[in-house]
Amino acid sequence: MIERVRVSNINQINKIVNAASSLNSDVGIHDANGQIADAKSLLGLLRLDYSRPVEVVSENARALRACVRACMA
Repeated sequence: MIERVRVSNINQINKIVNAASSLNSDVGIHDANGQIADAKSLLGLLRLDYSRPVEVVSENARALRACVRACMA
């Protein structure tokens, strides 16, 4: 499952990491340049390009929703 979100500040990135870290499922973040980072890795997420929306990807719908909601909060 994939959901596109716009990330505009470091607080949103921290919220994604916190949400993903509390889950047992894998969640990935894909930027428009094709770079992929584990949503549980702050350093991995910091290297992505957020000038365009990113894709939150997970095979678990609950994990996907939790990370998207964290980003929007």
